[in-house]
Amino acid sequence: CTCSHDEEWPEDNWNLYQHIERVEGLNTVGDESAARGVFKPHGRRLEPTPCVVSDTDEEFILKVWFEVPINLKRICVASCGPEDEAGPDSAPSSVRCFAGTAAEGLSFEGIEEARPAQVIELAVNPQAEAFTQCVLRPFTQISFLLFHFPGNHGGAEQTRVSYIGLQGEHSHAKRQAVNAKYELIPNAEDTAEAQRMLGLDKAGA
Repeated sequence: CTCSHDEEWPEDNWNLYQHIERVEGLNTVGDESAARGVFKPHGRRLEPTPCVVSDTDEEFILKVWFEVPINLKRICVASCGPEDEAGPDSAPSSVRCFAGTAAEGLSFEGIEEARPAQVIELAVNPQAEAFTQCVLRPFTQISFLLFHFPGNHGGAEQTRVSYIGLQGEHSHAKRQAVNAKYELIPNAEDTAEAQRMLGLDKAGA
């Protein structure tokens, strides 16, 4: 389905921000609302805030859970605003995209060895005009995305992002809750499959 569910932005019928359940930032300044806020309507893409800024160094991670399965087709990443806040040096230089529930447990420990679904080299994009086409298969019928931003264009201490546009389609089927006991105690076969999908089965080999 490509219809908009946002009454304020009814023409925004391709933007998947309205189907996000929650967002978690790792090594980011601010709370969950700031991380969630960069996924905004296309009509607000140039607004400098909310924005995500890395904390202790230039690297950060955003974990995104969706209320319904989605098909991601294109992505736009931008740092918009006045140059003293959003200069090119702090704009992200690349993003490593991980898709599917197998990536939910990833953090900074081990993420360099994990195999992303797609790596996107990012140009400085102050007008949020540049989109990148996504590889079709890994981003089909997924309910979780992880974005790993390893650095920026100028070697600045902090990396800044104010807009992430996700273009695609969504399903009307809500995700079903799972039994927590099975999430907390995964069996060996499930663990091995998740490691295989992320390329971690070859780590240290």
